[in-house]
Formats: sequence, structure tokens, C-alpha cells
Amino acid sequence: MNSDYPIVAKAIKFLEAQLDKQPDSQPTAEEIAAHLDMTSFQFRRVFTRWINLTPKKNLQIITQERGMKLLAEAPTLPVIEKKQGIIGDMQTFNHNVTIETWLPSRYKHGPGYDITIDYSVHDSPFGEMYVAETPRGICKLSFANGLPLFAFVFELHRLWPVATIRQKESETREVFASIFSRDKPIKRPLSLHLFEVPPKVRFWRALLETPLGSLVQPQHLVDAVGRRRGRLAARKALAANPIAFFIPCHRGIDAEGHVDNYPWGTTRKHAIHA
Repeated sequence: MNSDYPIVAKAIKFLEAQLDKQPDSQPTAEEIAAHLDMTSFQFRRVFTRWINLTPKKNLQIITQERGMKLLAEAPTLPVIEKKQGIIGDMQTFNHNVTIETWLPSRYKHGPGYDITIDYSVHDSPFGEMYVAETPRGICKLSFANGLPLFAFVFELHRLWPVATIRQKESETREVFASIFSRDKPIKRPLSLHLFEVPPKVRFWRALLETPLGSLVQPQHLVDAVGRRRGRLAARKALAANPIAFFIPCHRGIDAEGHVDNYPWGTTRKHAIHA
């Protein structure tokens, strides 16, 4: 696991705790370093190594005030057209993305029929990741979040009980490395294979349209997919995102500016924002 992430996570938890006490004041880098039993120089070095930026401006967690400001600055999302099958012309973290959606007719013999799913383990700036892929693309990606690998494999068997599931070295490791490092460009597209009905997939496609560094609230997603009433459905789609980080549900906050829940914990969500 990335050895710097636990230190950054501890720093963010300290920030969260201090903001509960003093909502209008964020601790300085020196105060955070003291909490970590480090010098400010040591903490800056760790943070710069982790994200290639200094902590001064980039360890400001999303407060309600900052969340409202970022929501107000967010551009309008384009309307998501109704499409099935293979969908292209999207990007995530400057990588071209293609999506192949779930077609019920292919799985009439049971979820995962005639499909091989390979799973693998990856390092990331936000902790260890578990990745599952079919020959058509990534179908599930989760941060370990303290859970052992067998829990992830058990979930794969639960979701696709008749699939062939095996451990294998991922062929997309180069893509992951280029996305997280930002200095290893690669032209290979990131393929996603989503086993879900079209309405929910449209919400995830809307998330892929959110620009880097921006935030989105459920009503923005509802407007993008053209549903008159759908805030609850949008929130469920955010919570049910099967592909952590690359489908950027971490950009979703509530309409009042609160950071809201995240399947892999608010500390990791703040770390991704940083």
C-alpha cells in the first residue's frame, strides 16, 4: 500500500475533528504536523511526495461553505442521451472511456453466464484497490478500506454466481499508473463493462461529464439524464457506483454543500479532493 496515504488520512481525520469544533478555522500545516508527531518540514515532504503539491492550499477539506461555492461554480452538465450497447466519446482523468452496458438477453441463464472475471490487487495514492475485469473491461473496482481480498472475491461471486472468477495479473496496470501519476500519458482507452440497467448507467455517464476539480449535486445529475423527478435515484446511483474513482462519484455532494456519504469513507473522499 502507498506508505504516505495513512499519514495523509490521519491528517485529514484531524482536520475533520477540528472543523467540528471550529467550523470557520482550519488548522495550519504546522498544527497538523504537531498532531502527527512530525516537523512541518517532514509533513510537507510526505504530502508533496504523495500528491506532488504542497499541503498549504491542497489540504483544505470540503466544508459546507466551500462546497456551496464549488457547486455555484460548476458548469452545467450536457444532456445524456439514451444509448445502449457500446458507448464512447467520454473521458475520465484525461483518458478516453468506452462503456459496454448490460444486456439482459446475454444473461438469461444467470448473472455472469459465459463470462470470465479476473480480479487483481493494485496500489494507489488512496490505499489498496481491488479490481475485477471481464474481457470487455473493468466491471468492479473497490478500495480495500480495511477489508481482506476474500471479501471482495465473495462479493464478485454474489453478484455473478455463474461466472468463472479467477485471480490474474491485470493488463490495465499501465493505465492505472498513468492516471494516478499524471506524468505517464497513455493513449489506450479505459474500458468499463457495466452490469446494470440503462437508467442507472446514465447517471454514471453524467458523472463522467463532470470536469476535473468540480463538484456536483444530485439535481445536476437529474437534469443531465432528463428525469423530472429523480433525486433519490441519483443518490442511489452515487452510492451504488461499482467502479471507484474512475467513475467519479467522489465529486458528488449534497445540495447544501455537505460532503455527504462515500462508500469508502469520507476521509478517503477528502483525500481524493485534495
